[in-house]
Amino acid sequence: MIAAFGGIAPTMAATPARLLPLVWGNDRAVALIVAHRQAALAALRERAVRRPIVATRYDLLRYLHQCMAFDGEEALRVFFVNARRELIAEEVVARGGPAAIAVEPRVVIVRALALAAAGIVLVHNHPGGDPTPSAADRRFTRRLTLAAECLGIEVHDHLIVARDGHHRIDVAMVD
Repeated sequence: MIAAFGGIAPTMAATPARLLPLVWGNDRAVALIVAHRQAALAALRERAVRRPIVATRYDLLRYLHQCMAFDGEEALRVFFVNARRELIAEEVVARGGPAAIAVEPRVVIVRALALAAAGIVLVHNHPGGDPTPSAADRRFTRRLTLAAECLGIEVHDHLIVARDGHHRIDVAMVD
């Protein structure tokens, strides 16, 4: 099974539908794999968010990589934080296809205001494996940062995670 997916991490990230044929239709085996992944992600998340959210911290990056790097569709995850960068909420606010997400900055801003968040950390994945930001990634970050700034919400970071690593879009330098 590990050979079929190319490693342990992609095997653990596989959907039940993709796992089922490899375990000869054994629903219990699939349930066990899914439960193991959920438990592992819960442990990684617990460690990652127990202190202030800093996007470059190793435990947060490890959690995000395991959580998002092997997904087959792009997703935008947002950490909503208070003034001390303590977690208020972590939510996937949009999902897309294998190459793009259609989301407007207002979706993130409205949710941040509803949660009374002082700041946000954005994270999305690139299913293709290359974490290099696209022009659309930079435009979205710029638009969101400008809108958030007008409302007193700080965009602390925007990370892209992928199979081949991660990239941090410098929100202060986005063009």
